[in-house]
Formats: sequence, C-alpha cells, structure tokens
Amino acid sequence: MFFLFARLESEFIENIVGDVLKKLHAMSSSHTTTGLYGIDVRVSKVESLLDMESPNVLIVGIWGMGGIGKTTIAEAVCSKVRSRFQGIFFENFRQQSDLRRSFLSWLLRQETPNTMGFLSFRDSFVRERLRRIKVFIVLDDVDDLIRFEEWKDLLDGRNSSFGPGSKVLITSRDKQVLSNVVDDTYEVEGLNDEEAIQLFSSKALKNCIPTIDQRRLIEQIAWHVQGNLLALIVLGSSLYGKNIKEWRIALNKLAQHPRIEMALRISYDGLDSEQKSIFLDIAHFFIGWEQYHVTRILDYLYDRSVNFDISTLIDKCLITTHSNFDTRLKMHDLLREMAFNIVRAESEFPGERSRLCHPFDVLQVLKENKVTATAINCRSCICSKVDVFE
Repeated sequence: MFFLFARLESEFIENIVGDVLKKLHAMSSSHTTTGLYGIDVRVSKVESLLDMESPNVLIVGIWGMGGIGKTTIAEAVCSKVRSRFQGIFFENFRQQSDLRRSFLSWLLRQETPNTMGFLSFRDSFVRERLRRIKVFIVLDDVDDLIRFEEWKDLLDGRNSSFGPGSKVLITSRDKQVLSNVVDDTYEVEGLNDEEAIQLFSSKALKNCIPTIDQRRLIEQIAWHVQGNLLALIVLGSSLYGKNIKEWRIALNKLAQHPRIEMALRISYDGLDSEQKSIFLDIAHFFIGWEQYHVTRILDYLYDRSVNFDISTLIDKCLITTHSNFDTRLKMHDLLREMAFNIVRAESEFPGERSRLCHPFDVLQVLKENKVTATAINCRSCICSKVDVFE
C-alpha cells in the first residue's frame, strides 16, 4: 500500500512539474514572437499539421520564397513545444557543410564531431539510440537534393527510425525538395496589409502610429515586396528617423525594380563606405563567429574601433546574433547572396575582386598565381591583404 501511494505521489508530482514546464515554455515563446506580427497564426497552423498530441512520427515541410519567414516560424514552433521533447536539433542545411556529422554528434552527445565520421544513419547503433528518444528535428533551408539524399533513407523509415511522437520540420524554397518526403506542407504567404503596416511601423516608427501619408507609403512598399518579412524588417529599420521624402525615394526605387533584393539593396546603399566594407567582410568571412572576436579582428584591419559600425548593421537588421547569450553573428541567406553579388559585380575577373569566397574562383586565381583581392575565404580560413604577383 505504501509503495502504491509513493508511486501515485511521484506521478502526481511529475505531472505538476510537466504542466509548469509547459506553461513556462509557452510564456517564454510568446516573448520570442513579440513584435513579429502575424507569426502566431502561422505557428499555430504548423503545430496543427505536426499534430503534437499524436504518437505518430510526422514530417512537415514549410515552403515559401526567401525571407518570407520560414526559419522564424520554425524557431517559434521549437520554442513553443520544447518541453514536450527530449531533444531539439535545429541546423541550417545550406550553411552546414556536414550536417550528418553534426546531427550524429548531437544525438550521441559527443563534443568532437570528427569522431562521427565513420558512422552513418544506417548503423544499428545510431538507429537504436534514435528509436529510444522523442526528438524534434528541424532541417532549415534545404535546397540541395543530392546532399539531402543521405537523409531520405532515415526519413522514409520514420516510424522505425524515430521514437514515438517525434516530429521533423523541413524548410525550403524549393517545393520539389519536399515532395515524396513530407506528410504535409505549409505554404508561407506574405504578410497581409495590416500585418505589414504593423511590422514596418515597429521598425521605421518604433511603434508610433503612422500618419495617413506614411500608411499609404507602407501599403505600397508592402505590395512591392510581396509582404516579405525580411524585406519589411530591413527596409523599415533603414528608414527609421528618415523623413517622408526619403521614404518616397525608397518607394520609387522599389517601383522601378520591384524585387525583394532591391529592398535589401536600399538598406545597404544607405551605409557609409566603411560600413559597406565591414558588412561585406562579415558576409564573406565571419558568419558564425563570436561578435567580440570579429570586432577585435576588424578593429585591427580598419585601424580603429568598429563597435559603432557593427551596432549600426545590427540596428538596420543587416546582421543579427543568435541570442542575447549567444553572440555568434548571423545573416539571412538573401543578405549574404546580395553581398556575394555586390562583390562579383566588381569585375568579371575573380582575381580583380575585393574578396573571394567561391571555391572555383579561389582555385582559378591561385592557379593563375595573380591575385589582387584583399582577402580570400576558404572554409573559414582567412588570408587577409593578399597581394601576390608573378
């Protein structure tokens, strides 16, 4: 009788702790979506597709154009349901060179991913470990079908690969990547007029109520960028403190070139020359680096403090950090692509560009032994101020 009572009491306490944890995580997740208008509705739709209460292993795709908010939705879902899972794995597929090794290191709790090189998803040891735990996995920004192939075997056998109730989210700009892999797909639509006005105002006006003229301009800007979350945040941040005339100039540029990239380029063009250079340096060489270390390196290269410049880039949402506690630098893929295109446009000859990052370009200029680029990035190895001639 005593043991029965003790067991019931233990279960009762466990249920209370679980309930409290759920409420705490729900409260913390509401902070992560504060100021992201329209995000809660989208998060709820993804949660519904994942069927969180079901013991079934489900895979859901989040599909939409770059910058539309796929990653933001996935992060918000993770934050909201974290307490229900034994582990959360969240990695950017495009930026992670060996995602399999990173995943196995996480799964087996190894601090040195290099030791995972000999293991694969087909190993019984890996399968058995994965089957015993309830996990939430996010493969973010999957765009390469060939690299994704090694994951398909694991995902195709989802019910025998993962613990009961496990869920997988895959985000992609390419609907074809998701076909025949996911159980369901959520298509992310752009923000509607009211959501766009609220978001843009929070960045450009710091939540002040827009005037009639400002509201009309915001509606037109939102239409030109198709309600794109990233474009509204970046452009709104860049127009903070600017007068209505400068707003109209930005709108005219968008009207002439109605693309998401133009909204991002307007923000870049508003930087001074050294801030532009620092932005390009970070895009090419320092993504994933600690902000403190990046600042020290750039202080030396520019022979002055760059703290203000980096703060400006953060204020304009051109770069971000992972969190208040994790100060590694991040940049949206569209912004990095813009930075790469800016450098490529400097010259048709790679050796005459200010920076090199594409392996083919690096190989070409090294073969020719004629480099005038200021820096080369080769898998995070930086050779600064390169000036090599025959």
